[in-house]
Amino acid sequence: MRNLAQQIYGNQLTEYSKKQTQKQKNGYNSRLGWVFVSKDFTRETTKAVRTYGSLFNVSKDYTYFTPNTFYRNDLRRLSTLRWINAMSIDIDTKNGENEEMTLPDVQELITEAGLPMPSLIVQTPSKGFHVHWFLEQSKRASDKLNTHYSRIQTCIAEMLKGDVNAIGPERLFRLPTDENTVFHSQERVSFDDLCEWFQLIQEQDQQDVHTYKKGFCKGYKSLLKHPAVQKILGGVHEGQRDTACYTLALAYKAAGYDEKTAETYLHNWNQKNTPQMRQIEVKRKVKSAYRGRFHAPSAKKIRELSGMLFSYVIWEEAKPREERTYSHIQEWEGDVLAFIRAQGGRVSGSQRDLAEQITSSVDADKKIPYATFKKVIARLEEQEILSKEVAGKGRGASTELCIIDEIKAHRAQSGASKKEQDTVPKNNGLNSNTIKDTVVGGTALSLSEVASYSEYSILNLPPTYSTSLQPAPIPGNVPSSFTSALFNRGFTDGRFIFRAWGKVQLAFKEFGIVYHSIASTPHYVRLSVEAVSLTVQKKGSIIAGDFTGEDSFFKYLFGVMKGLFKKHRSAQLTQFVEEIERFSDVMLSHLGMELEETLKKHPVVDRELQVAKLRELEREESARQRRKHYTNHAAFDLTSSLNQFKLFMKTED
Repeated sequence: MRNLAQQIYGNQLTEYSKKQTQKQKNGYNSRLGWVFVSKDFTRETTKAVRTYGSLFNVSKDYTYFTPNTFYRNDLRRLSTLRWINAMSIDIDTKNGENEEMTLPDVQELITEAGLPMPSLIVQTPSKGFHVHWFLEQSKRASDKLNTHYSRIQTCIAEMLKGDVNAIGPERLFRLPTDENTVFHSQERVSFDDLCEWFQLIQEQDQQDVHTYKKGFCKGYKSLLKHPAVQKILGGVHEGQRDTACYTLALAYKAAGYDEKTAETYLHNWNQKNTPQMRQIEVKRKVKSAYRGRFHAPSAKKIRELSGMLFSYVIWEEAKPREERTYSHIQEWEGDVLAFIRAQGGRVSGSQRDLAEQITSSVDADKKIPYATFKKVIARLEEQEILSKEVAGKGRGASTELCIIDEIKAHRAQSGASKKEQDTVPKNNGLNSNTIKDTVVGGTALSLSEVASYSEYSILNLPPTYSTSLQPAPIPGNVPSSFTSALFNRGFTDGRFIFRAWGKVQLAFKEFGIVYHSIASTPHYVRLSVEAVSLTVQKKGSIIAGDFTGEDSFFKYLFGVMKGLFKKHRSAQLTQFVEEIERFSDVMLSHLGMELEETLKKHPVVDRELQVAKLRELEREESARQRRKHYTNHAAFDLTSSLNQFKLFMKTED
């Protein structure tokens, strides 16, 4: 429970309560948050906690908890929410809904929706499920963010047959335990990825959804029967034979065929190729597939060879309960031993101070949690690798750690290093922010363990720029949201993304916007993302398989970007004109001076807009002067006419 809680809340909870003197000294902390736990959803049984110790203690007596945290301990409301840590869905089985739904059914719904693998699935006593996606980075709650969170949550609930009434980031969910946790992974998702998934779902019509479901393969057993694989089995042309043979051999391997049977089938398949491969080459490909580390074909390769939509996802079973608690413990053991050895094999000090000095060998910004540090020391002490001597008591205690068995220490550290190296091919050496195997729906499938072949480059992506060049990495000077808008639609080559951003920059240049101002202005970036969406609707995408070509895509993107910005600037001027019409003469004068001061500065993000605003302001001042002149002239004429009339009446008398 403690390990899982730290995954969700991070530094929003503390290990122990602050004393009153500490509160007075350090003041108010805007980072911490309150977690609410409850026995039966009633206010009388609800309790707020802020430390991991308290949360661990009350978990034995309470049933529900809030994945997200609050800044008040007396009111669990949307208005008191501080941090959003997870996207959570309730799949209920009450009132005859979702009867006999199983974990594989939930996993299949998640896959068909194009959602990433969840972090946690908890089964409720009524045989329902609570599905959680932990966020990579907690989001500070706001009215706008809370509203959009609920929109995404509702959409996910609808696609997973969940309870659309159990919506809101402030809601309670079943407290996870060893007994009710049916799925647990280390996966995390960014809130931006969920937003992009939601946007893509909104864009797709029923035909797109039908096409996606048609292209989805449910498992290894149906792999060879899928239309995309069947098309490859019908024979391929020269230049595709080696890859196709290796891919099909992996498909037979995944489907459960032995090596000899697969070789027989592929010799028969080879007769359909033009021209045929040599028999010895077929034999070598089959041998390489069956004796290599890949146990299934890459969905990307099947899409390339068949030219059809194809995707599948591999679900891993939940880890045994004893393994969940000590996740990555061996890696931390190696890091602790490396730290002690760097200090001469002996260190001393408070355990908290020692833990603060130990960082991960994989991520230098990640420090070992204090609770994990104590577990690692206990394990190393039990294995008789370390000796621990404690002098003193309480906060003034000093702990001395000493390596007593260098042979065992070396083995433990080597084992941890080997485990890290073994995980590299499994994750394809990349993370969720770089290379993904995408599906229709805009989200990556968890195919990292089958995403590349040993005979291909680790960056072997479907080319979207030039088939004669190796795909380039994602450029770092392009805004991430613009990159994601293209990447999640299948445009994964860095050259293509860079050229697309170049067209956006040229479109802005037409309006006098300098390059460096685009990426630093949020609403400009949002317009560029919208331009990508409109261009894909017209010119297609790699994922949907209806991409019409690079040149037409870039030309259309350039035109759309110009049109959107022109419309955006026109709307800005219209709003400005409506505002200044309500201003007094004094306010107009002050605003004019401010605009003139702005134009004197260098640089101005959108100088043409400021000039246009100043021009509109001058027109408004001129119009007011004319109206005053006409009003005064008309009043003078009316006064003159009345005087003449009075004089005439006197004369008549």
